[in-house]
Amino acid sequence: MGFAGGTRGAGRSGRCAAAPGGTRAESDSCPNLLGMADVRGMTIALNAGEFTEVLDFYTLVFGHGPDTAPLDDFLEWQICPGSWLQISTGHDRPGANNARVRLEVDNIEVSVKRLTGAKVPVGEVVVIQDVVSFVNFSDNWGNALGFYQLLSPRHVLSAEERARRDRERAAEVERDRAEEEAAAKPPAPARNPNLPPTGSGVPGQQS
Repeated sequence: MGFAGGTRGAGRSGRCAAAPGGTRAESDSCPNLLGMADVRGMTIALNAGEFTEVLDFYTLVFGHGPDTAPLDDFLEWQICPGSWLQISTGHDRPGANNARVRLEVDNIEVSVKRLTGAKVPVGEVVVIQDVVSFVNFSDNWGNALGFYQLLSPRHVLSAEERARRDRERAAEVERDRAEEEAAAKPPAPARNPNLPPTGSGVPGQQS
């Protein structure tokens, strides 16, 4: 079976044989359909719920806030140079199996043409102006994949800026906690207007 219409190499197991050093053998029988030499990075994209809950949870997971937030409902953490966890927030019913791996390329049109030329079904290219263009597709086994091309450099926060935002968020969480605790306290009992003021002594007696 080909890669969604492509051709696999002629190894004994049906996979391309590995060349010395762990790289794939480059030959006519083992075409590089994805053109991995063109790939510059990758993302793992997840859908999640309410923004601040997602922010706080993944800040706890990574030990710091996001490295960049290119959109109001979008958070990104850099796992290692070139590899990013992307989280789209605000989804009412995020799926349990919604992860998609996208590969960064220099020219998304060239990459898409390479796949469509091999009869791989590819979705429409989505363009977010001045941010990114991306396209989705799947492999023969239903794994969700995609390409993306940055239309402008990522604005990655410096360590100092990220630490400042982390402190601001921690202070905001503490304020919210204090307000919730204050709201949970029972109100003081109302004073009976027929009673004398506190500290006025017993009526008819002089102190």
